[in-house]
Amino acid sequence: MRLFTSEVRVHPGRVAGAAVACAVTAAGVGACLVLMTGVSGTGYAENSAAAATADSAQDLLSLLLTLLLMSAVLVTGSTVSLWTGQRLGQFAVLRALGVSARRLRAMAMLDVAALSLLSAVVGVGVGALPLARSVRQVMADNDLYPAAAGLPSPAVTVLEAAAVCVGTSVVAVVAALTAVLAAGRVRPIDLLKDEALAMAPSRRSPVRLGIGIALLVTTCLPLLVLMVVPMLPGMLKAALAPGLALVIIPVLAVLAPWYVPLLVRPLGGLLRLLDRRVGRIAAAGLRAAPVRTTAVAVPVLLAVGLAAAMLGAGATMGEAVRDQTERGLRADGVVSAEPEHRLPAGADATAFPGGTATPLVHTTVTAPKTLYDDSPEPVRAWGADTRALPGVLDLDVEQGRLDALTGSSFAAGATQVEGHHWKIGQTVRLRLADGSSHRLRLAAVYGRDLAFPEFLLPGSLAMAHTPDAYAEQILLRGDITSWSKAAGQQVASRSAYLADLAPRSPQDDLAAHLIVAVVSGYALLAVANTCALAQRDRRAQRAHLRALGLTRWQLLRCVLYESSGGAVVGVVLSALTALICLAPLAAALGVHAMPTFDLPWTLGVLGAVLAAAALASALSARPLRDIREQFAGSAS
Repeated sequence: MRLFTSEVRVHPGRVAGAAVACAVTAAGVGACLVLMTGVSGTGYAENSAAAATADSAQDLLSLLLTLLLMSAVLVTGSTVSLWTGQRLGQFAVLRALGVSARRLRAMAMLDVAALSLLSAVVGVGVGALPLARSVRQVMADNDLYPAAAGLPSPAVTVLEAAAVCVGTSVVAVVAALTAVLAAGRVRPIDLLKDEALAMAPSRRSPVRLGIGIALLVTTCLPLLVLMVVPMLPGMLKAALAPGLALVIIPVLAVLAPWYVPLLVRPLGGLLRLLDRRVGRIAAAGLRAAPVRTTAVAVPVLLAVGLAAAMLGAGATMGEAVRDQTERGLRADGVVSAEPEHRLPAGADATAFPGGTATPLVHTTVTAPKTLYDDSPEPVRAWGADTRALPGVLDLDVEQGRLDALTGSSFAAGATQVEGHHWKIGQTVRLRLADGSSHRLRLAAVYGRDLAFPEFLLPGSLAMAHTPDAYAEQILLRGDITSWSKAAGQQVASRSAYLADLAPRSPQDDLAAHLIVAVVSGYALLAVANTCALAQRDRRAQRAHLRALGLTRWQLLRCVLYESSGGAVVGVVLSALTALICLAPLAAALGVHAMPTFDLPWTLGVLGAVLAAAALASALSARPLRDIREQFAGSAS
C-alpha cells in the first residue's frame, strides 16, 4: 500500500482518470439498482396501467444497467491499462531490486482494487441517491415510472451501496487483468528505455484473439442472421439492432490490437497531407503508441457507436412506418380522439352526410404459439367494414381479397403469415379480446403490417367480442368539413395528419434518448480522462520538440492532431458498427438501401466527444508554455 499511496501523492493526475471512471460507474449502477428496487417493491393491480408502467421501467433500467456495466469494463480497462503503462518504469525498478513477477502482479492488482473501491465509495455516497431522484422524476413526468413507486428503505439502500462498491472493484480488477499481467512481464533491462516503456505497443495475445473470435462467432453472427430472417416482426428486428451493437462494441474493443495499427496508417498519411511538418510528427506519435490511440478510441466508439445504432434503429423504424402510412392512407380526412376521450364504434361513427365514414374498431388478437414465441401476447388489431375499407386504406394485399373478409374470417399481415406458415383458406384458432377462442379462416394477406395492425377482423365480429368497443380512428372519404365534430374529437386532412404523424411513441423516444445521454455522458468523462492521462507521460517529448524548433502553435496543433486521431479511429469504428447493425434492418424493412440516422443527436454526441478529447489534451499538455516551463514540467 505504500507504493500506491506514494503514487497517489506524487502523481495524482495518473490515477484521476481511473478513479473518476470507477466513481461514475458506481454512482450510475447504484442509481439504477435503487430505482429497480423501488419499482419492484410496490404492489400493483393486475393488468393495470401502473403495472404496465412498472414493467416498462424495469426493462428500461435493466438495459441501462447492462450498458453501464459494459461501459465500465471497456472504459475502466482502457484507462487502467494506460495508467499501468505509465508505471512500467516503477515496476522495472522493483524487478531490479528483486521483486518477483508474481508479487509484482499482486501489488498491481491490489492497487487497482484499492483505487476502484475507494472511488466507488465516494461515487455511491455522493451521487447515487441524487441521481436516482433526478432520473425518477424525469421518468415519472413522462409516464415511464409509476408515480406510486418510491425509493427503497435506508437499510436496503445501504446494502445495495455496499454491493455496488464491491462489484465495481471486481469489475475494475477483471477489466485490468491485461495490464496487471503486463506489469509482471517487465524486465530490469527495460529501465534503459525510460519513457518508451509507456509507449510500447500492446501485445497481441493469442488468448485475446481467441476470445475475440469466439465472441464474434457466438454473439455477433447469430444476431446478424436473425435480423435478416423475414418471419421475425419488424419491432423485434428494431430491438435487435441496438442489441447487436452491444455485442459488437466489446468485440471490437477486444480485437483492437490487431486492427488499430491498420487504421492509424491511412490516418497518418492524411495528417501528413494536411500539415506537412507537424502532421508528420503527429503521425509518428500515433504509430508509436497504439495503446494510447486505442484507449482514446474505445470510449468514442462506445458513445458515438451506441448513439448511432440505438437512435438509428428507431429512426429507421420510424421512416418505414411513415413510408407505409403515406402509401396506404387513401382517406381524405382522419378523425381521432383527444386524450381521455374515445370515438364511437357503432352507427354514430358512420353518419357522414358529406361522404363515407369507416370506423376502425380497436381490438386485440392472440395468435397460436410459434417456434420463436411460445407465450404469445395479444397484439393490436382492427375491426372494419371491409367493403368500404379499400376506399380509405390500401393495405397492399398480397394474397386473397379483403371483400372476402366476412363472418368467421380474418386477414393478417405478411409477418404473421410467414411466421406461422399459414395459407389462404386455412382455418386458424385465434383468441379474441374477450378471451374466447374462435376458428377463423384466413381470407387475405397484406404487406403493410408495420404501420397498421397485424390482424384485421370483420367489424361485426370485432364489435361482438370486444368489451367496451371503441374506434381508434374514423377514416373519411369526401368533404371532411361536413363532418359533425363532437366534443373530444379532432379532424385532420390527409396532408395535415401525415405532417403531424409521430411514428414512435414519445415514451419510446425518451427512453432511447435517456439511455444515450447517460452512456454518452459517461463516455465523455472517460474520453477527457484518458486524453489527459495520455498527455502526462509525454512532457519530455514535448520539451524536446520545442527545443528542436516547434513553435507554441505548432506544438498545439501536434497535440490536437494526436488526440483527434484517436477519436477519429473511434468514429470510424462507430460508423462501421452502425452500418453492420442498421443496414440489415433497413433491408429487412424495405425502406431504403441505407438506414436512417438521428442526425441531430448523433452529430451532437460526435461533436461533444471530439471537443472533450481536444480540450482535455490541450489543458493537460499546456503546449503554449515557453521552453523553460516545458523542460521544468518534464523534470517534475
